[in-house]
Amino acid sequence: MQTQNDFDALTALCELDARKKGLDALAASLPAEAAAREEELVARREEFDKLLKGLERAQRERRTLEASVDDKTQLLGKYRAQLDSVKTNKEYQSLQREIAVTKEDVSRAEDKLLELLDDIEKAQLVSDGNRRQLEQLEAGVAEVNREAEARLRDAEVQLVEVDEKRKRLIPGLSPSVRAEYTRLFERYGGNAFAAAAEGVCQGCYVNVPAQVVAELRGGGRLYRCESCGRFIFAVVEE
Repeated sequence: MQTQNDFDALTALCELDARKKGLDALAASLPAEAAAREEELVARREEFDKLLKGLERAQRERRTLEASVDDKTQLLGKYRAQLDSVKTNKEYQSLQREIAVTKEDVSRAEDKLLELLDDIEKAQLVSDGNRRQLEQLEAGVAEVNREAEARLRDAEVQLVEVDEKRKRLIPGLSPSVRAEYTRLFERYGGNAFAAAAEGVCQGCYVNVPAQVVAELRGGGRLYRCESCGRFIFAVVEE
């Protein structure tokens, strides 16, 4: 038989259990969300690192090309200087061919170098933009993480308070009600209570008798769902 004391205690437990469920969910979600943010940061840092390594390779290629152009330009000057000292037409023609080939090599290297410099300039602009975005993301994640840590600490404090209140209320229930509440709490993962919406138990979605719904609207009593056994504590109007 449900007493007024049972009704008052169960009503209070219903509110506390709802708070506990929400706080447990929050406490579980915050670390997961922080891990997701850190994972995104790691991915963005890896992308930025790949971009920097690409720039480093391009700069090394630039230096190689510049050295090649310098070497071939010096060789070209050497060949031209030798023109005045050749003694036969055959030597002269051979040297002219070497000059022509070397000039083509220099021209191709210079064209490639100009193209590479243009690519480097564009990549540098992208790198600078990505660096700023990454710095902003890191600062934003750090701020969100600080806020999340504060929320987690607050949730943990509230959970302790809720658990203490529950511990004080449960022993005050009559033995039979206490046993049922404990069994339901454990069976349904902390959901010993359910609301009735449109005449349906929101715990198991089985119809609640119209008479029970009418009496629930009047207040002052708790009922057990005939299907799942949960305490039906309120009527939600749709």
